[in-house]
Amino acid sequence: MSEQVNLKMKKKKMSKKKKLLIALLIVVIIAIIGVITAVAIIFHYIDKVEVEDPVKAFPIVESVTDDDLTSEPDSPPEVIEKAEKKIDENLAKNATEIMSDDNVVNVLLIGTDSRGNDDRGRSDSMILVSINKNTKKVIMTSFLRDIYCYIPDIEYTRLNHSYAYGGPDLLIKTLEANFKVRIDRYVRVNFYSFCDVVDQVGGVDIDVTEEEIPYLNTGMSEINALKGYDADDSLVTHSGMQTLNGRQALSYSRIRYLGTDFARSQRQRTVLENIITKMKGLSLSELSDLLDVLLPQLATNMTEGEMFSFVVDSPVYLKYEVVQNRIPADGTWSFITVRQMSVIDVNFDQNIDELQEVIYGK
Repeated sequence: MSEQVNLKMKKKKMSKKKKLLIALLIVVIIAIIGVITAVAIIFHYIDKVEVEDPVKAFPIVESVTDDDLTSEPDSPPEVIEKAEKKIDENLAKNATEIMSDDNVVNVLLIGTDSRGNDDRGRSDSMILVSINKNTKKVIMTSFLRDIYCYIPDIEYTRLNHSYAYGGPDLLIKTLEANFKVRIDRYVRVNFYSFCDVVDQVGGVDIDVTEEEIPYLNTGMSEINALKGYDADDSLVTHSGMQTLNGRQALSYSRIRYLGTDFARSQRQRTVLENIITKMKGLSLSELSDLLDVLLPQLATNMTEGEMFSFVVDSPVYLKYEVVQNRIPADGTWSFITVRQMSVIDVNFDQNIDELQEVIYGK
């Protein structure tokens, strides 16, 4: 009798153990399915991004037309020679020392002004987005387009001409050579498609000054024409804090002849930071809609694995402090005129120190 009782108890224990194992197996299967589903969703979005080989996509062209010419006479030859000597000395000094840190990821955001498939355009905006995992900061550093520098194996000219000559690859080489900062990857977007992103987040809240209104509205006519709207559609009628739609935000970002390129880069960083802030408040479905609009308009040299890591880590990065920065820094530059171009003659040593301090915290 006792043997039968023991046998029943053993069977009961085995039955409980079996149920626990089955339950555990079900949980594991559900978890695996969840992970597979999440990965599949992420790669569904990643597949929307154009992954490109910048060397093949942007072969070097023989010449670039100098643009935005001024009526002012060129600076004296000795001033131009002095500026180019500084450039040469900087290129020769510590030529192989590029700032880097395994806990800092530098991604160059390139906004281009191309009008069509056959128009490469120039890098209208160059913002180095640095994610510093040590300091828990995201640093947005604008490089002003008019910086006078040397494009490797090409010429002394404006920084943004490097993109026109050889696309993202040459632009990165130019920045690394002149400013000694490693750039890991890039993301490229046409400014005219940028409008759709701003509209998708519900616009951006900008304090528009009275002086900015005529410049903003002048830019709207070209943007409206390219986007298929009437010339006077969505003109800004008053100053003060207001929500700008995509076309208005783009025109605002491109205002140049008020405060020169310094104020322009500040406007671009302000709009970008505003978009990031708006993204934090979006629901999952709204974020999904935003990705559907944004990702097909991006091009990058990131691998799928790198993009996957960025997507997975993005909730952490969104909690980081956002810091705005600009090169050249205050007090480290002067205007000179070269070949009828107004360009920025910079102190490279001071600006390299500025980058090292702000991006790497050193």
